[in-house]
Amino acid sequence: MKNTTIKTTTFIALLFLGINISNAQDIAMNSNDANNNLTFTKTTISIDPEDKKVIKETVLEEGRYTYNNKGKEVVVEIKDGYYTEYHGKDEFIKASISWSSENNYKLVVTEIHKENLPFKEGTVMETEIIKVKGNKFYYESNLEGLTWSGKFLKID
Repeated sequence: MKNTTIKTTTFIALLFLGINISNAQDIAMNSNDANNNLTFTKTTISIDPEDKKVIKETVLEEGRYTYNNKGKEVVVEIKDGYYTEYHGKDEFIKASISWSSENNYKLVVTEIHKENLPFKEGTVMETEIIKVKGNKFYYESNLEGLTWSGKFLKID
């Protein structure tokens, strides 16, 4: 039973946001480049339903991003208060996105059109953007106590 829980939790993490397994991310994260600071690029308004705090600037702007999951590219679209992952032919996961600060957000899954997922609508994940380097956004995520890091690449 415990082994199944560990496998399920690991599968959720890998599927939902993916883990970049290349060493390039570690090198980039540890570089002493002058561009290691977070930059806020677009003014948007988002309201965290828990504390009604208005966030005027966010690190991730509306648009399209990608990340790699087990060697496959996943396209992410952030638009009109929603975060949607596209996993190939007619498969997607949609979540509402609410910002608690300029670089912290929470996703609540609202719709799933992908088979064999061990999570369901209502699943909550929290993410912090920890570094921005050009069009790369490095993050740390937490899903029900399981944490991992990765990166988005802005494509549009």
